[in-house]
Amino acid sequence: MFDRSDRLTLYINALLAVFGIIFALYSGFFLIGFIFTACALLLMYDLYRQNKTAFTIAHLDKILTIQDSSGSKATETQKVTVTANKTGLSDFWFNNISSSGTISYINIDGTSPTERKTEDEKIHVAMKFDAPIKAGNAFDATLTLGHQNAFTKTQETLVHTIDNETKLLRMVIELPAGRPAEFASLSRRYKDEETQVLPPIITEHGKIVADINNPPLGAEYCLHWDWPKAKLMDKLDDLFFYK
Repeated sequence: MFDRSDRLTLYINALLAVFGIIFALYSGFFLIGFIFTACALLLMYDLYRQNKTAFTIAHLDKILTIQDSSGSKATETQKVTVTANKTGLSDFWFNNISSSGTISYINIDGTSPTERKTEDEKIHVAMKFDAPIKAGNAFDATLTLGHQNAFTKTQETLVHTIDNETKLLRMVIELPAGRPAEFASLSRRYKDEETQVLPPIITEHGKIVADINNPPLGAEYCLHWDWPKAKLMDKLDDLFFYK
């Protein structure tokens, strides 16, 4: 969130605030020390406010539902609860949308996005507000998209990138009956380093669930799973009974 110069400014103001407290306690000039400390703390708060992302996401559910046993048809849903950190914001973006197959559609709250762009093979879509919103305003939004021929291998991955301050990210994979996951893991790519995170839960109903609290801005989370090859009969069922 803070670049190098901002961090240096933050540390300097923190030292000044501590100096103000010490000055007030030991010099006898309590009022001067109090004013000194208050000014340093106000500057720290203003720096923190300026460096906050435009929105804070309190809760983000990213749910991938694979609809057939071959993994060729899937729906992805992102449900977000969001608070604006700044006044005058006119839109909210869902960023870094991608698929190893093709994306058949993208909707936000049941309708087409008001704006769409592609950068570095990633799709970004926006929802526009009826009027610019104020800092502190909260809202819910739901993104839905369809994947075609994206999860057909025995080792697959669902990826999410943190582009707004997020309190809780929940990644869920719902697999078709008869082809449960044999293994699942969660990794994080952050500042050119990849680390393993606490393993996700595989529920008795075949879901894979991973909860990540306070993920850092810019981190990329990869939820991996292994599952057996689809049976020939299931592939034929998918071909004739799924449109």
